[in-house]
Formats: sequence, structure tokens, C-alpha cells
Amino acid sequence: MLAHLHTASWRSAYRAILDPGFLAGPIEQERLSLWAARLAQAHPHETAIIAEIADEPIGFVCAVGAEDARWGTLIDNLHVLPGAKGRGWGTALLGAAAEWSLSAYPNSGIYLWCFEQNEPARRFYERRGGVLVERSMHEAPGGGERPVLRFHWPDPAMAFSPADRR
Repeated sequence: MLAHLHTASWRSAYRAILDPGFLAGPIEQERLSLWAARLAQAHPHETAIIAEIADEPIGFVCAVGAEDARWGTLIDNLHVLPGAKGRGWGTALLGAAAEWSLSAYPNSGIYLWCFEQNEPARRFYERRGGVLVERSMHEAPGGGERPVLRFHWPDPAMAFSPADRR
């Protein structure tokens, strides 16, 4: 299920960012292998939260608690299917991960990496209080390097503040 959501989200959001050949085929097996390996081992410092509508998964968030001494909990994945975007699911998932981090790692901020070219995601994180703190080059799935941005929330509560920053 996570691999399917991940694949569908990437095919939509990253079609102008990742290699089209990778998105057309190999991504399915690559994401399936990744999630099968991840879920086969118990990771006490990780959580995955799935959003559903009528028992159908439409998005998920995965977080790794206090993954970095400086930046805190890594929001490793945050994906919502294209047809469910714009309805608050991304905000709810980010908020759920932030609440989990606050509960389990109260002295930890949260952070994530975002492709620089992913303008909609950048606006989404900025509206939710994410602070752009770093630009770097990372190896991209499917090959090549892409510029990525680190967004940070020193206080995870900022990510689910009642005053949604639209």
C-alpha cells in the first residue's frame, strides 16, 4: 500500500524533476523493495501514519524520531494522492507526525528535504511555518543529482498550529 501511494505521488509531483524513464516503470519495483525492506524490520524510532477516505488510503507520512542531533525528527515521506490534494490531508498528516515527534521526542524539532523544483511543496511547507535553512545537492532516485532544500520547524507545534498559514 505505501509503495503504491509513494509511486503515484512521485509520478504526479516529480514528473518534471525525476527521470521520466524511471517514473514510467522501475519506480514501482524500487518503491516496493524499499518499503518491503523497511517494514520487515521493527524500527522503534519510526512511525508511518496513513490517511484514508472510506477505507481507501489516500496519503501517508513517515517520520524518524530525533534522526539528527541538530535538526531533530526527519519527516522522511509526506505524500497525498493527486486527487486528494487541496483538502487538508497534507496538513493533517504533517500535524500528526509533528504531534508524534513532540510526544516521543519533546526536545526535538522536525525537518524534511524537498526538491528545489517542487514549488507546490515548498509553498505548502512555508505556509505551515517551515523555515528554509539549507540548500544541498542529493542523489535522486532514478539517477542524477538534484538540488534539495531543508525545511525546519524548531518547534514542531508550528507545523499544526490552529492558525493555518495559508
